[in-house]
Amino acid sequence: MASTRASGRVGGRPAALNAHEVEMARARYEMKGDDGKRRYTVQQIADRLGVSRATIYRHLDPDKPVSA
Repeated sequence: MASTRASGRVGGRPAALNAHEVEMARARYEMKGDDGKRRYTVQQIADRLGVSRATIYRHLDPDKPVSA
């Protein structure tokens, strides 16, 4: 395994969202319409980014740092 890492491979599954997409998802989730309700549903955000709702919820935690 050490030789694999030395050659530049880190393993693991690639992230579903990059840091920019996480910030975009958080911003859309916080947007409010004229009526004071959320402008976008989690499903709409997930559809726009091509991921599942669970992935969006995983990244909405404001205490979790955005990783790149």
